[in-house]
Amino acid sequence: MPDVEELKNVTFETPMQIFSSDGLLIGEFGENKRIPVDIKDIPVKMQQAFLAIEDSRFYEHSGIDPIGIIRAAVVSISNASATQGASTITQQVARNFFLTREKTIKRKLKEIFISWRIEQVLTKDEILELYLNKIALGHRSYGVAAAAYVYYGKELKDLTLGEIATIAGLPKAPSTLNPITSPTRAKERRHLVLGRMLDLGYITKEEYEAADNEPSGAVFHGAPIELNAQYVAEEARQFALEKFGEEAYTAGLRVYTTVNSKDQIAAQYAVFKGLSDYDQRHGYRKALINVRNIEDFEITEDNLKKLLAQNDVYNYIHPGIVTKIDDKNQNVQIMRKNGFAETIPWEGMKWARPFINDRRQGNAPRKPSDFLSAGDLIYTYVTDDGKLRLSQVPEAEAALIALRPGDGAIAAMVGGYDFNKSKFNRVIQSSRQTGSNFKPFIYSAAVAKGIAVNSTLVDEPLRMWETGSRTWWEPKNTPNRYDGVMTLREGLARSKNIISIKLINKVGIDAAVEHVKKFGIEVPKSQQVTSMALGVVEVSPLQLVSAYSVFANGGYKVTPYLVSRIEKDGQVIYEADPKIADPSFPDKVINDISLKYNDDIDVPENSAEQVLSHGHAFIVSDLLRSVIYGGAGIDHNFGGTGNRAARYTGRTDLHGKTGTTNDIHDAWFSGFNANLVATAWVGFDDSRNLGHSYAGPEGGAYTALPIFTEFFKRAQDKNVPPALIDKPKEVTMQTYNGVKDYVLPGTFVVSQQPTGQAVENTGVNTSNISEESIF
Repeated sequence: MPDVEELKNVTFETPMQIFSSDGLLIGEFGENKRIPVDIKDIPVKMQQAFLAIEDSRFYEHSGIDPIGIIRAAVVSISNASATQGASTITQQVARNFFLTREKTIKRKLKEIFISWRIEQVLTKDEILELYLNKIALGHRSYGVAAAAYVYYGKELKDLTLGEIATIAGLPKAPSTLNPITSPTRAKERRHLVLGRMLDLGYITKEEYEAADNEPSGAVFHGAPIELNAQYVAEEARQFALEKFGEEAYTAGLRVYTTVNSKDQIAAQYAVFKGLSDYDQRHGYRKALINVRNIEDFEITEDNLKKLLAQNDVYNYIHPGIVTKIDDKNQNVQIMRKNGFAETIPWEGMKWARPFINDRRQGNAPRKPSDFLSAGDLIYTYVTDDGKLRLSQVPEAEAALIALRPGDGAIAAMVGGYDFNKSKFNRVIQSSRQTGSNFKPFIYSAAVAKGIAVNSTLVDEPLRMWETGSRTWWEPKNTPNRYDGVMTLREGLARSKNIISIKLINKVGIDAAVEHVKKFGIEVPKSQQVTSMALGVVEVSPLQLVSAYSVFANGGYKVTPYLVSRIEKDGQVIYEADPKIADPSFPDKVINDISLKYNDDIDVPENSAEQVLSHGHAFIVSDLLRSVIYGGAGIDHNFGGTGNRAARYTGRTDLHGKTGTTNDIHDAWFSGFNANLVATAWVGFDDSRNLGHSYAGPEGGAYTALPIFTEFFKRAQDKNVPPALIDKPKEVTMQTYNGVKDYVLPGTFVVSQQPTGQAVENTGVNTSNISEESIF
């Protein structure tokens, strides 16, 4: 016989739940739904309903009820079917916790003896509490609280009497008596429960009649998700599974992530908005479905509602069916899945030029009927000003990842347009070429070598002999313009390819590869070439944002982490122990290129590894400030490729870099202040490029930067003061070549003279440029 004392410490198989850092539920994983509750939190009417139909003498018998058995047999004979159970609630507890459902005399005898023992060990309320939390109630719900949510989307306290009676009627046959699968049978069973409650004096005649006349149907409700962050939930699920195995699904783990709801919502909206804007620039691809063309589809209001419900799967856009096109008033009326009619104004759909290909769109439409037909199933969303806008599911994809640079905590993560469109998490699982987003690491290698950032190189057409391929290579700027002598600061701010190529040759490819390792980026042998300076290196957005955090936090390499703690039964069973970046701590790095350290400084155990000196990190971050604000504030007069970030956000503390790969396959923007580092990527999952729209070519500044700025504008809103990066005292301002800039001790200047007049095209013969004249 089992030890009944175990019931005093019973734990229920409850699903794993994933939460944001501010306590919002973002995911639930586990085969069965269970929400354990104390008996005091279960409404009296709920307790009475179960007692009435399952065991009305529960508080009178000692575990076995002979009177109840005789009464059940009489009812069974008179009605030809049992309407009352012969087993007591205590017997059901014994069976549910200790026995199988096999119908043998041995099992029944065990059940009787265990029931008597349970009554000796536990109080009646404790037995009833176990029963109401354990009982199977259909649709994988176990216990009354889970059933209340699965069937009605409510907490126990909010259930009506009719709903309570329906749930109480389920134990007899939960698969066939539930109000989702069999609303008619559920209603009949409810009638019996209410009748028993009336007979026992638990309810009045008026309560009985009102509850008996309630609607009987229900719809399935999933977990009560409070924050839609499915990419985050999935990564946290995998973490818990790796740490605790399959038990993670049943042990009731509460997994708390590092993301907070404000940042996550900002990131999700930014990705949605950026991809929607990109998609609309490239034209309308027409509705995929017109209800008039669906074979064997009867156009009724109920059928249309069902069709719309089946297609309502995305977070921001929702389906509607075009019911009326009004060309005269330039609007369209649509039907929603709730049956309501809404109107799309012309302002919300005039973007719908015909899509021809990624590089071509047709003429702008003049009226709604140019691109819509009655019966079209379309998607729309509500704009910031509350108006409806025509949309479509983008074919391109995007990703956004944000870290806290102080310890690597992931503040927000969006792995694609929508988890229901694609579960592939591009933040972690996708490695793409970085384009100019990689250039800051080459400039950092130059700073490590002691090259002053106001050194000058010449932006001019370049022709180089590639010994490996034994061909001439003629790299080009984008746009194809060459502007002569400029400082390194201007070269990075304007993303000049020629300057980056000359700079990596100054540093040396091997030295650059070794330097990049400090940021956690391993460059494969095949990519250790001069074009590495232009971003042929492939990394994931997570790797890239981690690398950029080194510039933001004073030179420390932090490790990204998503799960802050895991609790079980109110006890913390796992807690993250991140290494901390502290730029106010004495500088340990004394030689950036060889990464020599000052051994006299005793670093705390929780300190992250310092891979750049504070001064080095500040200078590179300040170069990245010029990408956004131009040369203002130093002694330069130029604009940067990321200037839109300043205008869109209104912030004064941003640093960042655009990135576009060959043929516009990938668009990037990585940026930061002292609070937050974020990387945005846009592209297709295949070899398709982002192309051109009627407004011009896509790229980092035009396609990815708006996602970053939308995110930062919302996550670091006007209530968040500027988070500036402090200048270390060893960084001073000096003038070289007539230009002021920040320098480190021991810095030397490189000054290159032009070989000829700078030109704006590659038609100039550059074959006479020798290696000596380049350097």
